[in-house]
Amino acid sequence: MVSHLSLLIVIITAKNSPTYSSGLAKYKISQELSQTIKFKYFFFTNQSPQIFTNSDIVFIAGKYIVKNSELCFTITYSSIVDSNNPNCEFDASALSVCIPYCIYSVVVNREPKEVTDFIYFDAETIEYNSVTSKSDVKMDLTVIYPSQSSRFKYLGPSGSNIKLWSTYFISGLFKFSKTRKMIIEATDIDYLKTLSINIITSESFSLMVSDKPSIIDIIDDNIDLTVTQPKQRVKSSSSSQDINQPFDTNIHNQKTAELDEDANLQDDIEDLDEEAQPKKKRKFARGKLNEKSKKVGKK
Repeated sequence: MVSHLSLLIVIITAKNSPTYSSGLAKYKISQELSQTIKFKYFFFTNQSPQIFTNSDIVFIAGKYIVKNSELCFTITYSSIVDSNNPNCEFDASALSVCIPYCIYSVVVNREPKEVTDFIYFDAETIEYNSVTSKSDVKMDLTVIYPSQSSRFKYLGPSGSNIKLWSTYFISGLFKFSKTRKMIIEATDIDYLKTLSINIITSESFSLMVSDKPSIIDIIDDNIDLTVTQPKQRVKSSSSSQDINQPFDTNIHNQKTAELDEDANLQDDIEDLDEEAQPKKKRKFARGKLNEKSKKVGKK
């Protein structure tokens, strides 16, 4: 499950290249405290490079990963809210307080416990860190929620319905404890399961379609062409017999003999015509030929 969230940050340092921008930034978690993140912004091939400068205030959205207490943010979308003089000193006073609201798919690895008016449990999630190109980054989280809230009544008394090693979608505010432990103050906890969804499309529904086909349409057409292309049957070059049918020598010899006999009858008729034989004999020979042809047809 890719974890996406949005933040309002101020750029501390930025290194810009034709393919990506990277550096350090900060966001405020309270009036007195701010949090430093390492960011990387990969540009699409048809996208102009996003040039960040020191002290730019930027709204960003993307993937939020924590590895060994280092916060890494892979930017998917950015919008520069305010651009200051690049030579000015970094100042976070212009930033508003911004607590990350995130969504993670986690596996519960410790049973819930209740402390005062809150219930908490430990969980873990595995992510890919695009900033450092590290795979299988394990993030250990502690999820907390108010025990008296009717919103979480379905989780049972003291979280009894939260099962060990089950997978859940956790939505909430991302915070850090004094010991730098990652805490999610949950607003929603949903059991993760696969559902069968039937989508009914209205006949009046329409989309604005560009004249130029997208790469998705091109690939889709190519797949349809490959699947629906009929397979041609291979025929023998020497006869009309299907190459897939077994060859029977006896049947072949019988048909050859019948064709030879028909040819002999045809020769007899031609001889009778040439010698001007009586009509009765010619009629008899033609009758024999027709009778033989019918038998061959039936076979």
